[in-house]
Amino acid sequence: MKQSLLNNNPIKQRLLEVWCLVVDKSVGRRQLKMMLLALVCFCTIQISQAQEEDGVVSLSLPVRNSLTFNRYTINPAFSFVREQNKYISLYNKREWVQFEDAPQTYLASYSGRFAENIGAGLGLFQQNYGVLTTFGGVLNFAYNARLERDSNLTFGLNLGVYKSGVNAANVVTNFPDPSLDKIPSNLLLTVNPGINYGTTFLDFGVSINNVVLYNVQSSELIQDDPRQTIQAHVMYTGYFGRGGFFDEAKFSGLLRSEFGKETTTISGIAMLTVPKGIWAQVGYNTLYGASAGLGLNITSQIAIEYNFEKALGDLTDFGPSHEITLAYKFKKRTNYDYSDEDEVSAIFSSDNKRVLASSKPAITDEAKEQMAAEATAKREEIKERAQDRADMRAQLAADAKALQDKQAAEAAEAKAKQEAELAAQKALEAQAKLDAENKAKIEPVVTPEQQVKARLATVEKAKADAKSRAEAQAKFVAEAQADIAAKAKAKAAQEKSKTETQAQLDADLKAKVEAAAKIKAEAEAKVKLAAQEKAKADAQAKLAAEAKAKTEAEAAAKLLAETKAKEAAAAKVALAAQEKAKAEAIAKADAQAK
Repeated sequence: MKQSLLNNNPIKQRLLEVWCLVVDKSVGRRQLKMMLLALVCFCTIQISQAQEEDGVVSLSLPVRNSLTFNRYTINPAFSFVREQNKYISLYNKREWVQFEDAPQTYLASYSGRFAENIGAGLGLFQQNYGVLTTFGGVLNFAYNARLERDSNLTFGLNLGVYKSGVNAANVVTNFPDPSLDKIPSNLLLTVNPGINYGTTFLDFGVSINNVVLYNVQSSELIQDDPRQTIQAHVMYTGYFGRGGFFDEAKFSGLLRSEFGKETTTISGIAMLTVPKGIWAQVGYNTLYGASAGLGLNITSQIAIEYNFEKALGDLTDFGPSHEITLAYKFKKRTNYDYSDEDEVSAIFSSDNKRVLASSKPAITDEAKEQMAAEATAKREEIKERAQDRADMRAQLAADAKALQDKQAAEAAEAKAKQEAELAAQKALEAQAKLDAENKAKIEPVVTPEQQVKARLATVEKAKADAKSRAEAQAKFVAEAQADIAAKAKAKAAQEKSKTETQAQLDADLKAKVEAAAKIKAEAEAKVKLAAQEKAKADAQAKLAAEAKAKTEAEAAAKLLAETKAKEAAAAKVALAAQEKAKAEAIAKADAQAK
């Protein structure tokens, strides 16, 4: 098969001629290996060319072993699915390193979730396959349509624009070969659509690789592209609830099948992420072999991932492949509803940094305990909110099921009632018919006139019975409709009552709040007024005390003055009496002397 492809492709024929020329000219071993590698690359599916154009290469980025970064290259919808952040990443892959000039891929991309329902990405890549070089970009866009609470349908599209051709600088010969200049370079445009349906834990999706491959320079669509494949996947995402190192660890598994015109490839990847900021993954591809990888968060925003791929089967002799990714995560300012972000730490986090001694006081044990308690309370609050959401979903499901069961029971009851009425009506008709037959057997032979009258009576009775049955049927239908209307009205009234009750509760709550505020304001006003009254009373009491003290002082002074006046008057009277007595004594003595 490879030989036939080689004979039908002018580029491969030319490379074979160059290789033979190199052998004839005894070029060194290194150059021989490089030319052999170029030939092998063109003969394998890694370089899938259209048979009608020289230098035309399908878009095929070998990003297949990671479930963390650049997932939009697997399915265009993956820039949104199970994503919460935006990343800038640098990716390099060296395939089949047993050869010196092994195929290499470089990819720089900016991708992630940009809005509640939008994911996007932009990537620039270069692929070197020996003497062939491909350089271009991929523009990704994904839009999510939320069907239910845990049901999402995501549409994605990758638009690739790249240039492919022979890089003459990589061709090693002893002399210039002008024929290599005849191999044209091509500017190509490719379209890859994809879709994904996601539930709580599962995702199902389909994508088409290179559904359109357009050569801009020749203005033609490339026909018979072997890399035009249909890809289907099933992905599971779940969490461990056990404690210890694996507490709240996330498990992701992706099973993927790629169906081409000639080959079918099946691959699987399993990844385990622990909250410590470390993840490991293993995978197997029926074409490219087994793979294993390890990733870790260096800081809260910088991460690195390494994957090792070992070829098996026909590609074993090509050697292993190595790929490494360095990524930077932007800090998120918005929490999106779909797919909560995993809480992971890093090797070098702010909690583990060693800080210099500071003059400021250190955090006390009480503060640490308080912080730990707050963190525990926050985790409990998050768990309670998650449990509340789960309970709400369960309650809604139970209510819906109860309503459905109730409607089914009502329908069954109505059907049973209708069947019972029909059975009763048939029994009455059968009994009437039997009574008529018995009566006909018992009664004697009647005249023709009596027979005519009897027939007329039977017809009238049949009409009356039909009318009564129609009325009964109409009554039954009316009752059923009235019952349905009454139930609908009762349900509406119940909803209205519920709404009114809620409104009344809100109004009561508002009134209570306003009343409490009013009571509080009145109490504060009363307290303020009482304080003012007390201050006023204290001032008045002080004034009264001062007036009383002044009055008492004046009265005491007056009393003292009066007392002094009385004492002075008494002293004056006593002195006058003494003077009088003295005068009388003198007069008496004078009288006795005479």
